[in-house]
Amino acid sequence: MRFGLLNPMEFSSSSPPRSTGRWIRWLLLPLLLGLVPLALIARTEKQEMEIAIDVSFANLADDLLLMDASSQIVRLLVVVRSSAFDTVSPTNISCSLDLTGLRAGTHKLPIEPSDVTLPKEVELKTLLTPSLNIRLEPVVLKTVDVVAVLEGNVAQGYAVTAVKLEPDHVVLKGTAGSLADIETVKTHPINLEEAAESFKKEVPLNLPEAIVVDPPLRIAVARVQITERIVTRVLENIPVSVKGAGAKYRIEPQTIMLTVSGPEAVVNTLESNAAFSVTVDLSGLAPGRHMLKATINLPVGTALTRIDPEQFSITINK
Repeated sequence: MRFGLLNPMEFSSSSPPRSTGRWIRWLLLPLLLGLVPLALIARTEKQEMEIAIDVSFANLADDLLLMDASSQIVRLLVVVRSSAFDTVSPTNISCSLDLTGLRAGTHKLPIEPSDVTLPKEVELKTLLTPSLNIRLEPVVLKTVDVVAVLEGNVAQGYAVTAVKLEPDHVVLKGTAGSLADIETVKTHPINLEEAAESFKKEVPLNLPEAIVVDPPLRIAVARVQITERIVTRVLENIPVSVKGAGAKYRIEPQTIMLTVSGPEAVVNTLESNAAFSVTVDLSGLAPGRHMLKATINLPVGTALTRIDPEQFSITINK
């Protein structure tokens, strides 16, 4: 008997070339068919979700206020398809309660399934909040002035000369207790830092949200008028200059006192301003004694209110 190794080439040539592929296909087909119903089950499977939503109220009488309305919530247990689970939120579920016929006082309102609005993919399973307690109080109206609050300093040499608000008064709507201590309504601070010109700005009113205001925008338009600050200053011992002198002369007195008014920034720096001068012109004067007025030049926007002395004694030598 003779033994030997099989030739790989001979073995491969004797095997059917497509038998392995057919075997794999027949093996995977039942597995794939089984996954289809599993996927359909997963898409239709439902899950429970607990959710809290704000409550809205309808048909409240005009002469009543609902107290603490913003804190009223209802908790629900809902059932949601798994495919829509991530899309459910308090923003697409609502609860509205009808207050028709209710008067001032405390009331217990039952929550009914019909009060809740749900998306089509969500089902209500249980109302975890079966009722709400609410309190209604009579409305009080109060008219008060609006007051501007200013902060910061305007640019040097400027001043706020007027602030006008529109509206300058508002009507507040609240309970007697909530309005008792309110005599004026202030704005949020209006920033004046380094302002050097008039401006207009919308500014919110500083009011609790629980108090209703008319006009309802809770905003005032502030018109702030800013002008240069006008000051009056006395300048003493200002030297008097002489021009046109053809010979020796003597002037008495040699200084002058001036009272000048104008914008603060200009008046306070008058001595260093190139437009400011005090001179006496001796051109063409003969020898002897003369009484002359000084020529005073001032920057634009300023005014001279007093001069002392008004004349100077000039002695010209031969």
